Amino acid sequence: MQTIGRTKVRTSGENDNLSHQTGNTLRDGKREEGYGAKRCRNSFLRTPIIPIAPTSVTREDRHGNRCNLITQENYIYLRDSYFRYAELMDIVAEHTPGRSIGESISNLYDEMNALISGDGTFLNFEENDGRLYFNLWRTHMWGEFTLYYFPVKFIEKLNPELRRIAVTFMHDLMKGNGFTTINDEDDTDYIIEWISEGYHENDEDRKTRKKLLDSYKNGRAYKLLERVWRKSYYKNLPKAIERYVCRNDFEHGLVNLMKDGLEFLNPQKPITLYSYDPFFDDEPEYLPMELGQQIRVVYDCEDLLTEHLIDFFNSNRQETYEIIPVSTFEVTPDIDDVFRMEDTYPERFFRWADRFIHYTR
Repeated sequence: MQTIGRTKVRTSGENDNLSHQTGNTLRDGKREEGYGAKRCRNSFLRTPIIPIAPTSVTREDRHGNRCNLITQENYIYLRDSYFRYAELMDIVAEHTPGRSIGESISNLYDEMNALISGDGTFLNFEENDGRLYFNLWRTHMWGEFTLYYFPVKFIEKLNPELRRIAVTFMHDLMKGNGFTTINDEDDTDYIIEWISEGYHENDEDRKTRKKLLDSYKNGRAYKLLERVWRKSYYKNLPKAIERYVCRNDFEHGLVNLMKDGLEFLNPQKPITLYSYDPFFDDEPEYLPMELGQQIRVVYDCEDLLTEHLIDFFNSNRQETYEIIPVSTFEVTPDIDDVFRMEDTYPERFFRWADRFIHYTR
């Protein structure tokens, strides 16, 4: 677990995922300030401008065809979805049609948002092949100010049998959850190149850094990371862990942590599939920090390269935001229940990851 200065994901339900939406708040939760004249003779400069609902918003479907989302069909679908969700909440809902389809859809968004507000649930518009729908979302709890960087250097000190068990465990953990090592990643390559070109230290420091870089380029660190990514020695890992006889206290603690972590090796939904961007933009100035950049396997949590990776992440984070685990719920006219946060996989995964990383670093 690595500490960073996290910018919290904004928890306002006022944004949707359509770039045409008017009246969106900023991601830090503050409204943009206007710097117009405060005292002037032209009263129209002080008159609020009413947002105009769009008459057309086009998107490209998976077949490459352009389609308009502001249609009568989508309005009816959203209206019926809204009334169905209100019915399941035992609420008598009201809807005010607008003067156009776009305004009617905008009114539905406000009405649906008012319906679900107050319990930590937020609302976006999403579309699938031209179908516009309400998407409810809630963020999962996880380690604030945290990067989950799993170290593997500890494996080198294990005896051959336990080493094979640990390699298989880390391999299955990565494959089961969709994250990877830092080998051959763009930010790792950038840091290696930057470290290679940037020093003016004494000969001893230069020698130490050259040894570290050689290890990450094609040496010990690179090969161990490659090994845990590609190697799996046991088809029945739980059995191998169960029959292993621990030789000291460290092994006993490690084996218990791997036993506790078995539930995360083959999950129904990998941790990286909780990666939903509530603030998606078709053409962002800066890409958000993906979940796969925050959960990964490193060689050593405390060496120079990992420290620079964390600094690099922090530097990029200043310009954008992180994607954290989110559960979503598609509202349709045919749903049978309301959105419930019964899935606690991310919370359980991160609580266990805290313990495992702290123990093995």
